[in-house]
Amino acid sequence: MIGELEVEVVDDRVTRLRATPPVAAKVLPGPVLMLVGSAAGLLEGDELGIEIRMAAGARLTVRTTAATVAHPCPGGGSTATTVRVELGAGAALAWLPEPLVACAGCRHHSQARLSLGPEAGCVWLESVALGRHGEEAGEAGLRLDVELDGRPLLRDALRWPVGAPAGDPATYGTARHVAVLHLLGRAAEAGDIDRGALPFAGPGATVRALATNAHELEAQLDRFQSSFLSILGFDARSGTPRHAEALSHV
Repeated sequence: MIGELEVEVVDDRVTRLRATPPVAAKVLPGPVLMLVGSAAGLLEGDELGIEIRMAAGARLTVRTTAATVAHPCPGGGSTATTVRVELGAGAALAWLPEPLVACAGCRHHSQARLSLGPEAGCVWLESVALGRHGEEAGEAGLRLDVELDGRPLLRDALRWPVGAPAGDPATYGTARHVAVLHLLGRAAEAGDIDRGALPFAGPGATVRALATNAHELEAQLDRFQSSFLSILGFDARSGTPRHAEALSHV
């Protein structure tokens, strides 16, 4: 199954929204774009493409109602997700989905490409549960490429298992919950750097977290996520844009 999600945002309004299974979406006050699974997935052979275009000064929060599950691929196939984001000058995006669950026997590949205009900013969260309870995860690879005003800002990847083709940038040890949290287009506060956020050569910072359970992972990221959201003008608790209109319409 090949699913597509296309979103356009102008100011604080979602002006275009088109979705096909296995994904659907609903616009909530903020605006918040809530992604919902509309069919079983991700099953072997599924490919999901997401495209978000935001005009200058636009603001948006993206969330999911539940974890994304990459199911086993017994036939030797794979599942894939591709995300393309374009932020106009001064636009701001908070990408805060629930984790990807990499089931035993899965073969999942995700690639995200972000293009940020001048003064645009983004908080970008990616987290992975390496297998369901009591099982070993299959194969999962997540790639993120970010450009700011036409110049490279970040090239990042998570890959499981360690030693998979193309190598792996991290050692997970006994951890089965892995996450990265990026602040893109803005410098982190000095307190965040002191607590372990890694600054970029350009405007941005990243936090990496490893944990044995989801609660521990969330606790590690919480203070950084709140700070990063505040820097971009989002509410630190809800993740929604501050002073948003009461309701957004498609």
